[in-house]
Amino acid sequence: MSDFKESLYKKKGFIYQIGEEYYAIGANTFAKVTDSPEVDNIELLHNALKKENDRQIAKYLEKIMRSANFYRVDAREHYKLQDKLFQFLDQLEASDSAAYQSLQDQVFRFDALCEKYQRQT
Repeated sequence: MSDFKESLYKKKGFIYQIGEEYYAIGANTFAKVTDSPEVDNIELLHNALKKENDRQIAKYLEKIMRSANFYRVDAREHYKLQDKLFQFLDQLEASDSAAYQSLQDQVFRFDALCEKYQRQT
């Protein structure tokens, strides 16, 4: 099992762009959310990053994480959802390596943003 897939499924939920679609992915979370209004916060986060506006970056990062958590499943569904995500990622890696690499890059940026902007609890 890929370390990337394992670590992605254990992370805090976030919304990632894969190709033209958006997915909420994280611990107990895997859902296609392309048509959800929460996706607008991704663009707002990108704008805040371009402007280097720390307050807005933290705000939209938190909003996106909260939105992704809305798609969490009950822990009893954990293994089914994990298998579904891993199959999706295997298929993505095999069929669209650029999209798979982009997802890895987004996860790396998400980790860096969390490290910088998330309050330690």
